[in-house]
Parts: sequence; structure tokens; C-alpha cells
Amino acid sequence: MTRQIAILLAAALLSRPAPAQHEEHQHAAALAPTGMLDEIVVDFALLDVSGATVTPDDFRGRYVLLGFGFTHCVDVCPIMVANMAFALQQTQRPAVGIFVSVDTERDDVARTHGYAAAFGDKLLGLGGTAEQVAAAARNFKVRYVVTKTEQTTTVQHTNQVYLIDPDGELVEVFGFDATPATLAAAIQ
Repeated sequence: MTRQIAILLAAALLSRPAPAQHEEHQHAAALAPTGMLDEIVVDFALLDVSGATVTPDDFRGRYVLLGFGFTHCVDVCPIMVANMAFALQQTQRPAVGIFVSVDTERDDVARTHGYAAAFGDKLLGLGGTAEQVAAAARNFKVRYVVTKTEQTTTVQHTNQVYLIDPDGELVEVFGFDATPATLAAAIQ
């Protein structure tokens, strides 16, 4: 499986555009969610690659692994999305992975979806306006900050994976580095 992860990570990194500026990604330990599991609201109205608005109701009947990040990330986000992809391959249950970029200025829906889909056919990228993404992030207790200078763009974000059941209920929240086996077992 290590070879598969390396191939997926390489494909994702090669498929994204070269950054025009120096990139920084900081683990957002200081931005960790402060709420408990029952304080998270499973709700969003985001756009898919065709421009259609999607909500959690569009995923009823399937398990959902949901993660927030950004496509220019070189460390945390590729690991998170690769682990989601491998978990989805390991389960026979109906399931999908969703990746939402918090870097709305650089990551439009097409770029976000292309990034997610590079990891596997059960993954999709969602996005929207800065306001739509901010509303979704608030509901999931995701905190993020995008800071730009002339030379650098820094993105700090909480980096959990949310497991939503077929009824649209939040089941569990995992760290970004939860193994595929852990995620798949939770879906089972």
C-alpha cells in the first residue's frame, strides 16, 4: 500500500499548478476546533464542478468522508485526501469523499475537484464563494486563516476528517492522518 500512496501523492502534486508565490502551510494547532462533536452542524451549500449547488441531502444513502484544506498544500492535505481515497477503496458500502478548499481565491471549484479526483474516482471537490465556504467551515467548527504578502501565501486550517452516515448524521471526527484502515473500519 505504501507504493500506492506514493503514486497517488505524486499524481496529485504533479496535477496541481506550480505556485506563483512561495507557499507556506502551517499546522493549525492553535486553530483546533473548540466544540464538542454535538456542536458540529452537518450543513453546507457548496458548488460542484458543474456549478450546481449541493447540500448534505445530495449524499443521503452514502457515507461521507469530508475534509477541508487547499490544493497548494504540500504536506497535510495530500496525506488526508490519500487516506480518504484508500479508505473508500477498502469499503463495500456506498461512500464518497469530499474535499473543500478554504483558499477560495486561488482554488476555484474546477481546481479543487481536479485535485480531489486525482486521488480516486470516489472523491470530489466542492467550493464556492468565500462566504459559502466560510459558512460550511463554521458549521463544521473548521477555523482557517489565509495570509498573503507579496512573496508568500500562508494557509492555516484545522485538518480533521469528518465521517457522516447515510442519514446525514455526524458519526466521528478524525485527525488528518487517520489511517485508511481506521477510516474504513468506521464506515463498516
